[in-house]
Amino acid sequence: MSGPFKGVRVLELTSTVSGPFAGMMLADQGAEVIKIEPPGIGDLARFMGTIKDGMGAMFSTLNRNKKCICLDFKNEEDLSVLLELVSTADVLIENYRPGIVKKLGIDYETLKKIKPDLIYCSISGYGQSGPYKEKKVYDPLIQGTVGIPHAQNGEFPELIRTIIYDKVTGLTSAQAISAALYQKANGEGGQYLPISMMESALYYNWPDLMMNHTFEEGGINLGELADLFEVYETTDGGVVLIIIASDEIFNKFCDVFKLTLHLDEKYNNLVSRIINKEELTEEINKVTRNLSSNELEKRMDIEGISASVCNELKDVHTDPQILEQGSIVTIEHPKLGKMRMPKPPATMKGQGEFPYSLAPVLGFDNREILEEISIDNDTILRMEERENQNREMLKAMIQVNEEQK
Repeated sequence: MSGPFKGVRVLELTSTVSGPFAGMMLADQGAEVIKIEPPGIGDLARFMGTIKDGMGAMFSTLNRNKKCICLDFKNEEDLSVLLELVSTADVLIENYRPGIVKKLGIDYETLKKIKPDLIYCSISGYGQSGPYKEKKVYDPLIQGTVGIPHAQNGEFPELIRTIIYDKVTGLTSAQAISAALYQKANGEGGQYLPISMMESALYYNWPDLMMNHTFEEGGINLGELADLFEVYETTDGGVVLIIIASDEIFNKFCDVFKLTLHLDEKYNNLVSRIINKEELTEEINKVTRNLSSNELEKRMDIEGISASVCNELKDVHTDPQILEQGSIVTIEHPKLGKMRMPKPPATMKGQGEFPYSLAPVLGFDNREILEEISIDNDTILRMEERENQNREMLKAMIQVNEEQK
């Protein structure tokens, strides 16, 4: 492992997305991230989305560059192994519901007695206190709480089709951990970092989505930022055009296509264009429907008008800009074949090849990690046998499921 966090050991007691996303970022930047999963099926993300040979596509992305061991915290012997690992760690990340780690005896107050300078990041949905703290949280609940469904301006509230706040919380947590590591390096010791999806979402939303709800009194509302954006129809899909925000750009667009819309009182200024946006969109569609997406984008590029083809998901990796930047890498997995992954957007000094390891099977690194902290061989053999039995059980379950399709 190489990169800015080389030598940093992270224990990741998380599942699904937000915690693994934070761990992925730290691992991509050189940290040794040890993912600790429960015996049996482990992280549920192993079985989300497209699955190939028992490995989920989501899991394979979020857990690259990590090691994996299995521990059952209700088993005293396994719990003692965790406590031994804590004494060697710099960071611990967990995303249990509030109160669970206290019951398990692995809360910050307990573990800092073992490792006083431990950085302990607790990721939760709504925070460690308050009326919502006991909720079993998924991304759509957070979307609802922070107003996203109403921000889509549909006739009925509508969710956005990505788990945006799971990922935003992962980014937020990784940044907070990085800052805490900087403080630790400056002699300020460890600390407790409670990070909630709700507060991460509010922080992320506020500059634009909540800009018209920032001043409590006074001010002139000039509309939502999203009102300035639109996808216009083409013969083969759609193109994003940013043309109504500026009089100059709107006039230029009209000139290019010999339109007189800019002379109409309904469209000759920004406020009028926003008020009459539905009618204006239809007028523009009458023009754009006659052009292909690539033809329209190229013509707008020549005129200096912001435009982008709306790629289908299956075509994103073939976009010429993405190809030129090498933004998506293709790797050869020994069992799963060729896989695509986005490279980290920031390449840090000293970082080596990406990725340097692939997402591990459940319990893959048990022996290596446990031998390093001098766990006796009988305990290691017991865990290896348990994981072998679990793997066979899962293989049989997957096979039955395939046969029933």
